[in-house]
Amino acid sequence: MRLFIMLVATLFYLGVVDFIESNMASVEFKTSGSQTYHADIPVELFPCEIEEGSLFYAEIIDGVTEIRCGEPPE
Repeated sequence: MRLFIMLVATLFYLGVVDFIESNMASVEFKTSGSQTYHADIPVELFPCEIEEGSLFYAEIIDGVTEIRCGEPPE
């Protein structure tokens, strides 16, 4: 009998909205390490209303990115 183990790779990023201009949110991501990334994300991709200083997090599971509003659950 063969045993197959599926490993689900999950990446996790914390983010904050720096500013919004022309329906684009300039955001800053921090990884679980000390790395910081900047990106521009269309406002339409957020599942909630955002403003400067809004917190969100993004999870990448099996190549699919999900953006969630607020702080991540503990």
